[in-house]
Amino acid sequence: MRAAVGIALNGLVGLAAAGNASSQFDWTTIAPSKHLEYHDCFDGFKCARLIAPLDYRNASDPRTIALAMIKLPAVVPDDDAAFAGPVFTNPGGPGGSGVESLLSGGKGLRDVLDKPGRRHYEIVSFDPRGIGSSTPRANCFAHDTLGRDAALLELRGRGPLDGGALPYVLALQKAIGRRCQDADESGVNGGQILGYMGTPNVARDMVHMVDKIAELRAREADARDARFELKRRRSYEDVDTDDGDDVPRLQYVGYSYGTVLGNYFASMFPGRVGRLMLDGVVNAKDYSSGPGWLTNLRDTDELADRFFTGCHLAGPENCALARENDAAVKGRFYEWLGKLDEEPISAVSPTGAVVVISSQDIREMLGQALYTPRDSFRGFAKAVDDAMKGNSSAIVERLFARQIPSLKDACEVDGGAVAFFQEAGAGVLCADGDDVSGLNATWWKHYIRRQVGTSTVFGAYWSNIRMACNAWNFNFRPNWVFKGPFTTPPAAYSAAGKPLAGHPAAPILFVSNRLDPVTPLAAARAMAAQHPGAGLLIAEAFGHCAMGNGESACLHKHIADYFDTGVVPDGEAVCEADCGPWDEECDTVGAQVIHQENRGYHRKYPLGIF
Repeated sequence: MRAAVGIALNGLVGLAAAGNASSQFDWTTIAPSKHLEYHDCFDGFKCARLIAPLDYRNASDPRTIALAMIKLPAVVPDDDAAFAGPVFTNPGGPGGSGVESLLSGGKGLRDVLDKPGRRHYEIVSFDPRGIGSSTPRANCFAHDTLGRDAALLELRGRGPLDGGALPYVLALQKAIGRRCQDADESGVNGGQILGYMGTPNVARDMVHMVDKIAELRAREADARDARFELKRRRSYEDVDTDDGDDVPRLQYVGYSYGTVLGNYFASMFPGRVGRLMLDGVVNAKDYSSGPGWLTNLRDTDELADRFFTGCHLAGPENCALARENDAAVKGRFYEWLGKLDEEPISAVSPTGAVVVISSQDIREMLGQALYTPRDSFRGFAKAVDDAMKGNSSAIVERLFARQIPSLKDACEVDGGAVAFFQEAGAGVLCADGDDVSGLNATWWKHYIRRQVGTSTVFGAYWSNIRMACNAWNFNFRPNWVFKGPFTTPPAAYSAAGKPLAGHPAAPILFVSNRLDPVTPLAAARAMAAQHPGAGLLIAEAFGHCAMGNGESACLHKHIADYFDTGVVPDGEAVCEADCGPWDEECDTVGAQVIHQENRGYHRKYPLGIF
């Protein structure tokens, strides 16, 4: 079947290649293997390329993929009594690289989870199929970064979707869709992948990886002459009906879209659940059904208002937009945006590139700042204040750091260098959601109005995400679709103290900030209500995901205790954050910011931590 994927080439969901740590390691030096084989990589990490079926639903299909896996070893040997096994993590996206995330934040996460002398974990992640260093790769512009950048620049002058640009965007998506179709069918990236990237496949890949880790541990135990008998594993077809108590189970931390992946995994394979912590929770029903992505922005504008009121209370010494004896920060900001509607900013970058800055650019920058208030509020306020006074250099820097590609840097992507492209994200979310291909402009205008009605700050941008799916070919269907129910049976144990087959070993722990710009607390409450016995941990903090924005000894203790005992809070537990967005000095308790290198205005993915 033929697939045509439309990609939203706007600023925040841009397709520009991003420099990354994976360029420091040549993954082709590792031969893909059916059995898990780790190799030294980076500095103190272990990497592997694990072969998995392309299509778990078709046993006669011989095609395979190679999953790029990475491990941060535990601080104790595997045979130490305190070794507590692997904890998988996913940074969200969809389309984000687990390899990149683990390199930047793995040690911080391990510090949070470990209980010295009692439980020590190895942290494992992977680039999901089609993404990053996993192959084949979803890339509609293979060896043509200049063509990709040109398509992005073509949209720079279109204006916001709620301002008349819709027909143009829909037409461009059709053209990009044809290019994606040709790239996938030609196998230019090593084989077909776009039709096999949906979340059910990724959840099944995690079962495969958990099994292979267990097999590797058995081989290593045998090599140490330990008394260990490797039980016969089941086939792919009956993975969700195992009746054995000793089946390997997943320990997992998922952020943002990673909570979708965790929710799918728990709902599809409840007997494989060990410990699942989901932070920055997406409403899986809204994500997978109906128009889609309509519940994310429920708290966005309230959080934006907290930026303005917090700026006033912080005063001019802490917030550049504040003025003595003047509380109208928000009014002055939007008055300035109104002027930009009439006369956008004209500027020249340090490299000589010309740029026009619109009010929509500033709204999207504000939306980006809401993801990480502690890191971003001060810098955003200073950049805007400078622009109001006629100095747009900081605003231009932010645009070129994230939203505008530099054609001087356009080059082939080959060798060890890896770039992460948004068609990978579209390949996931379009497969998971209801079919919106071929819907006319009238339908999309109504969709955009609904989004803007929910959030004036981010609604126009957020509409682009689902619009990327408009160009899917009518004859294309993802190989595996799951629409729920998103629920699990209660955790249950035998008289011998082993988890019962088909039941989770522990209830799910959901985590949320009080105000999150794209995964509101209401979503966490709704998802927790679907899983019997689930607990909800709320950080009194602002921003996207509690880890990294709502740090506190209280938060870390709840999380470490959960992975140790499997016990969740009774109902809802609340932790005060150590730091607020305007605090001048703040010492984070325990691990430092979990994903600090991926933060700020360099964000690539709408439902990711970077």
